[in-house]
Amino acid sequence: METSRSFFYALIPTFIFMFCFNTSQSQLLKRLKDEVKSRAENKIINKAGNATDKAIDQTVNTAGGKNKEGNVGNVAGDKSSKEDIVKSELTSMKSYKNYDFVAGDKIIFQPDLSDEADAELPSRFIVKSGNAEIQTFEGEKVLHLQADGHATVAPLMNSDKYLPEQYTLEFDMMLENDASYFQYVSDFLVEFRKADDQNYKSYPFFKFRMEGISAGSFGDNNAGRQQFAKEVSQSFGAGNTWHHFAIYVRKNIGKVYIDQNRVIATNTLPVGADKVDIQADRYGIKIKNFRLAEGGDDKYKKIVTDGKFITHGILFDVNQSSIKPESMGALNEIAKLMKEHADLKFEIDGHTDSDGNADANLKLSQQRADAVKVKLVEMGISDSRLTTKGFGATKPIDKNDSAEGKANNRRVEFVKI
Repeated sequence: METSRSFFYALIPTFIFMFCFNTSQSQLLKRLKDEVKSRAENKIINKAGNATDKAIDQTVNTAGGKNKEGNVGNVAGDKSSKEDIVKSELTSMKSYKNYDFVAGDKIIFQPDLSDEADAELPSRFIVKSGNAEIQTFEGEKVLHLQADGHATVAPLMNSDKYLPEQYTLEFDMMLENDASYFQYVSDFLVEFRKADDQNYKSYPFFKFRMEGISAGSFGDNNAGRQQFAKEVSQSFGAGNTWHHFAIYVRKNIGKVYIDQNRVIATNTLPVGADKVDIQADRYGIKIKNFRLAEGGDDKYKKIVTDGKFITHGILFDVNQSSIKPESMGALNEIAKLMKEHADLKFEIDGHTDSDGNADANLKLSQQRADAVKVKLVEMGISDSRLTTKGFGATKPIDKNDSAEGKANNRRVEFVKI
């Protein structure tokens, strides 16, 4: 009996080891199974993402554009899936359907930050106060204005008198905040000054002032405070989201837009501002896609006198034909013009700058012209009134030796036919 008991006790460690081994093996197998499943799912997601990217690049081809060989017709493959992408893209633009901001038609200042070095002072902006530097954020170069320093930057221009009588200013801005809510009221300022005003801590000639995320004013120092619509304030969330700002000035008339919303309109602006600057407050800000343009003439007048008009207000994603939502202001204006003048027919011409491969630019310009036609037809303009032509970089209207010259050459023209 004693021998049997001893034998049983001797087997206990073996049982424990086998139990632990089986448990560990089971856990290991479960982890391996989960890992395989996770990798398989990621592979599927990556394949879907790659397919989507390729389809977006060829979005316009679903509407009878050119295929890879340059022939008219549909692209080989799943046409319905690409059409779904087109529909999704158009749906994302619906919030801008009533947008009436139209960018100026001659670029005055549009810096290219892509070649700037991180942690360096910006080469195209003057830092008037506080700290500002170039940063890489989410794969893009941005201008960062540091928090709590009242950082102020201004375009680096040949003179301090560069604002025309009519102009537009656009940029994307991110208000930095890592908390779950905005703890402090923090002003964001776009200031318009006279040429001889070198005191950037003084009151400007007039300004757009955003107070926190809920209100703002536009005008001189006595301009009244206007509450933003609830959806504007809510769109900022807890911060760290991009928003498109657009400002229009013509003599005493001014309008300010945040994303698709016109937040302020006034006809009491002081006339004669010469230059502009941007100032942060308690929270830091990031800026990208900064563009200052001289306001355009009446488009119908240009058609009568020149037989065409140029627009820089139709914007595209980099190296793609997908139209940005903020282009809806220009598109709405063109659609309205064509509906008011039923006899108008246009050739939509796409143009690029000279950067990159000439053949690729030619193809891209055709795709972009086709994308504009697709959108206008979707807005109610008859397909028979529109044709398209891509010219790549073959017809520049400005030199390609500066960021502004290249920006002027990247355009869409509407030529009367």
